[in-house]
Amino acid sequence: MTEKKMSNLKLRILLIFVAVPLLFGIAVYLPYFNYLAISLLAAFFIISGSYETWKLFYGQCRKGDFIFVTIIAYSIPAIVYLESAKFLPYNTIYYFSGILIFIIFLFQVFNKNESTFAEINKRTSSLLIILFYPGLFFSYSIRFSTLHYPSFAFVLFMCLVFLNDICAYISGMLWGKNNRNIIPISPKKSLVGFIVGFLFSVLVASVAYFIKPQFFAEKYHYALIIGVSIGIVSIIGDLCESAMKRSANIKDSGNVLPGRGGILDNIDSLIFSAPVFYFMVKYIIVHG
Repeated sequence: MTEKKMSNLKLRILLIFVAVPLLFGIAVYLPYFNYLAISLLAAFFIISGSYETWKLFYGQCRKGDFIFVTIIAYSIPAIVYLESAKFLPYNTIYYFSGILIFIIFLFQVFNKNESTFAEINKRTSSLLIILFYPGLFFSYSIRFSTLHYPSFAFVLFMCLVFLNDICAYISGMLWGKNNRNIIPISPKKSLVGFIVGFLFSVLVASVAYFIKPQFFAEKYHYALIIGVSIGIVSIIGDLCESAMKRSANIKDSGNVLPGRGGILDNIDSLIFSAPVFYFMVKYIIVHG
């Protein structure tokens, strides 16, 4: 194992041992104001991730574009939190998003700078992307506060995704040398890494069932469904961001953490997994 890989591994392990206990503490001991602390943390990721996504797709940010990026980045987590806390009617975010999409298209009509006409499609599509990624997708993590046993839901979700990531990385380094490049868009990912990461998501869900079976309506197959689904979607989320970076010809979305890249590099699996986890718990377990 090279020194660089060892350093990256240490950073990943450190992140797990810092992030999981921190999130556990916030979720369990700071549930006040409808889990405001967790919502603020999710908002930080959404806001930071939105700016990184904009740079990933568009590469530059003019004044008018920056206004829209800021509106999308700041308002989505705020509205979703107010919905979850029942200060706004449910689905307000979808009405707001519809209005915002209309304004984004309308804004291009009044573009007066002829030199930027050729960039209208690229600029519009970039603004629409950040509305959903990470915006609406990751905002579902804020909605976890509306689930039954919300503290347990927050901690379980993070463990499902984080342990998938770290175990996939470690197993890939140890045993993945001869089974890499199975997906060309991310050639360093290995088949062993995918399998081990997936199995650990299933294992985490199984352990969670024995800790708190009430969360799964005391039905073990619900835990298996959650573990399998998040195990698959976490991998897909990671690969999707890899595809975006390959298209933009960059290695990392940012440099927030040395060796770990930007915010998107650290939450790519969470972004795709959040809505899947929310809908599965709400409509399969609760209303199943």
